[in-house]
Amino acid sequence: MPIMKLVTHSCMLLLLLSLSACAARDAGFESVRDLIDQRAGLDAHWRYLDGPPDERVAEILSRPVGSEEAVRIALLNNSDLQASIEELGIARALLLDASLPPNIELEAERSEVPSERAEFSFAATTDLSRLLFLPMYRGVASAELDAVRFQTAGMILGFAHSVRTAYYDYQAAEQLLELDETVLEAAAASYDVAQRLHDAGNIPALELANERAFYEESRGQAAIAEAVAFSRRERLNALMGLSGMETNWQLAGRLADPQEEAPDLVDLEARSIDQSLDLVELEHRYRAAARRANLARAEGLLPSLRAGVELSREEGTREFGPVISLDLPLFNQGQGQVALARAEMRQLELQYRARAVRIRSAVRTARNELLVDARRVEHYRDVLLPLREQIIDETQLQYNAMELGVFQLIAARRDQVRTAQEYVRALQEYWHARATMDQILAGRLVSAEGDLDMGMP
Repeated sequence: MPIMKLVTHSCMLLLLLSLSACAARDAGFESVRDLIDQRAGLDAHWRYLDGPPDERVAEILSRPVGSEEAVRIALLNNSDLQASIEELGIARALLLDASLPPNIELEAERSEVPSERAEFSFAATTDLSRLLFLPMYRGVASAELDAVRFQTAGMILGFAHSVRTAYYDYQAAEQLLELDETVLEAAAASYDVAQRLHDAGNIPALELANERAFYEESRGQAAIAEAVAFSRRERLNALMGLSGMETNWQLAGRLADPQEEAPDLVDLEARSIDQSLDLVELEHRYRAAARRANLARAEGLLPSLRAGVELSREEGTREFGPVISLDLPLFNQGQGQVALARAEMRQLELQYRARAVRIRSAVRTARNELLVDARRVEHYRDVLLPLREQIIDETQLQYNAMELGVFQLIAARRDQVRTAQEYVRALQEYWHARATMDQILAGRLVSAEGDLDMGMP
C-alpha cells in the first residue's frame, strides 16, 4: 500500500535524522577563537566551554598590568562579554531544535456499551510536511548560526578595543594627575614665598592674593584630576570584571611614544572591506532571510500533511490501516511570511551598502587622525618640550644672576608642566587613533551595532 510505505519510510527517516541532528557543542566557537587570534592576536574564552578563569586572572594581576594584560583579563573575566557570547549557545539551540524531526502524536479512544464488548481506536501520526521541509528549517538555522559566529567575533574585537582605549585613558589620567600635583607643589612653594615676602613688606597684597588664587586653583585642579583618574581606573576595573582585593593591581608604565608609521592609504579601503566581519555577518543574515523566503513559499504551496496508522476494534472486528489528514492551503499560502522575508532581504542589502560606505569613510578618517596625532606628538616631543626646557635653563641662569625673581622661575616651571600635560593628551589621542585603525583593519567597525557598552563614560 503506498500510504503504508510512505509511513514506514518516514519513520525510518525520523530515526536517521534523530541520530544526525546533533549540533556541535561549541557552536563553532573554536572557529571564532581562531579567527580573532589570526586577526588580532587575542585569546578568546567561553566560560561554557573553558570553565571559570580561577587562578588565571590572579596570576596576571600578580604583575604590573599593561594594555595587553588588561585585555586578556577582560576576555577571561567579564561577565557581560560572556553573556553576549551565549548568543552562540542560543543559536546552537535553535539549530538543534530546527534539526529534530517532528514528534509522533498518539490518539486513543475507548467506549463501552452495557452488555457489549468495549470498542476502542488507537492512532499514531506524524507531521510529514515538517519532515519534508526539515532540511530547509535546518538550513535557515544554520545560516543564522553562521551569522552569530561572525557577530560574536566582531563583538569580541570591539570589546577588546574598549578595554584598550579605557587602559590608555587611565594611563593618561594618572600622568595628568602627576603633573597637576607638580603644578600644585610649585604653586604652594610660590605662595609660601609670596607670604614671607608680604610679611616682610616686600610685595603688595595684590601680588600675594594673585599667588594665593593660583594656589587654590591648582588645589582644585589636582582634586579634579584625582577624581578623573579614580573614575578611569574603576571603568577599567569594570571592563576587566574585577572587584574586592583584585582591584589593587599595579599599572605598567606610561603611554609610549609612537613607534610605527600609519598604514599606506593605497588599497587601505579595499583591505578594510575585505576583512570586515560586519559585512560577512550581514551576508549570512541575508542568506538566512533568503532561505526563510524559500521555506515560506514552499510551505505555502504544498498542503500540510499528517500521516500514520490506526488500530481500531468495533463490533468484535479489528481493523488496522493507514490514516492521513490534509490542510489545504486555499487562503493562507504563506504570503505574509514570504513578504516579511523579502523585506528583510531588502533591508539587509541596504544595510550592507551603507555599512560598506561607513567602513571606507571610517578607515580614511582613522588614518588621517593617526597621522595628525602622530605629528602633534612629535611636535610636542621634538620642539615644544625641548623649548620649555631651554626656557627653564635660561630663566634659572637669570635667576642665579639675580636678574629675575623667584616668581618668574616658578611661572616658567608651571608653563613647562602645562606643555607636558598637552603632550600627554596628544599621546592619549594618538593611541586611541591607533587602536581604532587596528580594529577596523582586523574587521570590526568602531561603534558598530551590537558592541558592548559597559563601564562609566
